[in-house]
Amino acid sequence: MARWSYKASTHKLADIVSESERVIECDDKGHCLVHGLPEKNLELMEKVLNEEGDQGWELIQCHYHAGDLFCLWKKQEQEA
Repeated sequence: MARWSYKASTHKLADIVSESERVIECDDKGHCLVHGLPEKNLELMEKVLNEEGDQGWELIQCHYHAGDLFCLWKKQEQEA
C-alpha cells in the first residue's frame, strides 16, 4: 500500500502580482478566487510549482488566505 508524506507551504501573493493588478472575489460560503493575474508574472507561480515538482511533491490544493497562497502538497514515500 502506498504511503504518503504531506506538507504545507505559503507564498506571498504580492511577490507574484501587485495588489492593484488582482481581483479577489469571495462568495457567501467563504470560497475565494483570485482573478486578474497578469501573464507576465505567471512564470513566478510556475517556478514555485516546478521547484516543488522537481523534488517529487504533487500539488493537492492551493488557496488564497490573508494575502498568501496556501498550498498543500503530497509525495509518495519510497518503500524500505
